[in-house]
Amino acid sequence: ATIEKPIWMRIVQTNVFTAAIATACAGFFSNPPEVIKTRLQLQGELLERNVGKRIYRGPIHGLVTMIKNEGLLSIQKGLVPALSYQIVMNGIRLGTHDTFKNILNAASETRDYYFLRNILAGATAGLVGSFFGSPFYMIKVRLQSASSVNTSVGHQHNYRNMGDAVKKIYQDGGIRGFWRGVSGQLARVSVGSAVQLSMYDEMKYILIQSGIFKDNHICHFASSLVASVFVVLAMNPVDVVATRLYNQGVKNGRGVLYRGFFDCFSKTLKSEGIRGLYKGTLAGYLRIGPHTILTFLFWEKAKNLAGSLE
Repeated sequence: ATIEKPIWMRIVQTNVFTAAIATACAGFFSNPPEVIKTRLQLQGELLERNVGKRIYRGPIHGLVTMIKNEGLLSIQKGLVPALSYQIVMNGIRLGTHDTFKNILNAASETRDYYFLRNILAGATAGLVGSFFGSPFYMIKVRLQSASSVNTSVGHQHNYRNMGDAVKKIYQDGGIRGFWRGVSGQLARVSVGSAVQLSMYDEMKYILIQSGIFKDNHICHFASSLVASVFVVLAMNPVDVVATRLYNQGVKNGRGVLYRGFFDCFSKTLKSEGIRGLYKGTLAGYLRIGPHTILTFLFWEKAKNLAGSLE
């Protein structure tokens, strides 16, 4: 006789699977702006404004420049680790969000401190997902910044592909090497996840309660659109820090430029000002906006499909 799994386990497994599928689908379309966002964040690293050559003048100019110099496929650099990251990190993050909401009693809008509980649930789910997805994000950043022509920015790691990256990272730092720079990623995703998931739930609830919207694709689209704005504004500074921590060169087991999250944050702020922490913001929205919208649309569809199959 087969042993039936507990209901909570089946719910988590279904949520993780549907979230992984949803974010992988969204990740394919959002990767090009992610590539140019990474390069914009590394451009002029620790240089004062108007110092140094400015290769990319914005996301559109950047993508055109890449296509001209590196070919059309260059705008999908790092796609394999990017999708791997989406599946692992967001599969866990979105898949466990409802579980953490239930643990923290944030599943009901009538609960005291509902919104704060929801933020905490989103941040917790983000922390768990980002820790396990960190190695893929590091490889993604390093492959996306790589260029053999005069459009390169940041430190060049010279990986041929994801397999080559895994091999070289392990040779240089062992298993621990895959989690180098994880502090930036934990901060990045916990902030982004807390804002994204809580604002999406909040906007969805407000729109449905207003009576103007029903719980349908239009409501999900509008909720995602608003959530994306808050995500970019809150997350971009820590996103810049995470990108730079992951991409910096390593010598004798230590980062060449930064000792950790706060060292990178303070050096960037001191050298480049507040504008340095908001490099790549427009590219970030061009990436996060569609990605958030597509993720939640795919996720709602996948959840409905999974529910119909049970």
